[in-house]
Amino acid sequence: MSPRSPARTTLQKLLSRFHFGVTLFAVALSGITILLAGITAMRGYADRNIELAAQLGAYGVEPALVFNDAAAAREGLAPLMRIPGIAKLRVLDDRGLPLTEWESPAADPAPLLTRAFFAKPVSVTIRRNGSAIGTIQVWGDSSTLIDYVRIGLLAGLACLIVTALGTVVMARRFEYELVKPLGEIATVAHDVRLHRRFDKRVQPLRIAELDRLGGDINALLDELHGWQGSMESERAMLAHRASHDGLTALPNRAAFDEQLALRIAAAQQDGRRLALLFIDADNFKAANDRFGHAAGDAVLVALSQRIRQTLREGDFAARIGGDEFVVLIDPLDLTIEPQVLARRIRTSVSQPVTLPGGESYHPTASVGVAVFPDDAGDAAALLTAADAAMYADKLSNRTRS
Repeated sequence: MSPRSPARTTLQKLLSRFHFGVTLFAVALSGITILLAGITAMRGYADRNIELAAQLGAYGVEPALVFNDAAAAREGLAPLMRIPGIAKLRVLDDRGLPLTEWESPAADPAPLLTRAFFAKPVSVTIRRNGSAIGTIQVWGDSSTLIDYVRIGLLAGLACLIVTALGTVVMARRFEYELVKPLGEIATVAHDVRLHRRFDKRVQPLRIAELDRLGGDINALLDELHGWQGSMESERAMLAHRASHDGLTALPNRAAFDEQLALRIAAAQQDGRRLALLFIDADNFKAANDRFGHAAGDAVLVALSQRIRQTLREGDFAARIGGDEFVVLIDPLDLTIEPQVLARRIRTSVSQPVTLPGGESYHPTASVGVAVFPDDAGDAAALLTAADAAMYADKLSNRTRS
């Protein structure tokens, strides 16, 4: 008898359980929105009242501005001084200089609210016969808003408390029944993306839709796991091809440049010496033309093998051109002269090579040696010095022959 599978629910049924909670949250949010809308409307109403008061004040102080009479201007402002919500009045003449000013003796009940809603005065330009003769400025305060805001804040606070309690209950239930299973899926995806953990799998979640999603993810991970192995093998093969010569299997010019820079930096730090040997096959083009390209390739392969055989473990050899090779002796043994190494390579290279057609070919090579830091202090200069030494050796061989 098979074990009884645990009861599962659907995502649709699970979401319906939270419908009431979402409705409650929407109601609370609507209350806050209505409060903010009411405050905005009240602000607009207060702004309109201040604008109307400024227009009224403009009519009252116009004669005073004509005669530049401060006392008359103050009398013209008297009706505005009795209007609730006006904190300050100021009349400026046509030069922008204050003619009269009045400030309400009553304390502002909510300075922060005033700064938020009435940060700037309402200004009305007073004109006579089309010409500006002055300006009236009216500042508002929070006295007309404070009662409404106080009631609104209390109501909003009550809504927030109810909403917070409902949110806590909803969050805990939501986390237990839906967020936790989704979190397990996210954990698997996180490990796969950041750590390439293609062996991770999504466990059964007891929610039909999420179990189907988990099954699809697990199937995809199975495929990715297989692809990962083949891609790593292919990447390693491509990396080897990018850094090695296809004919001789020696590192190529790019790999040599990288090694030379790294080894010079290490030698500078450790205070040691290294030698660079530049090797060029003599008369290789003539031999290649005489015996054919297949024979030329066989000669290059034989030269690369013999060069490698003369090196110690840790030394580096590369083919950087058609018949050009380089060797890095690192570190350079103080008891061995670099020219001894050059002679050793010449001797090894000069052994006869049996060509594909059965002919025997006796290769020779010119070898130039440069020592870091004796002959050069950087990679480019060291390679130039070794190349020059190689051409000097080639010239010397031609003179002797």
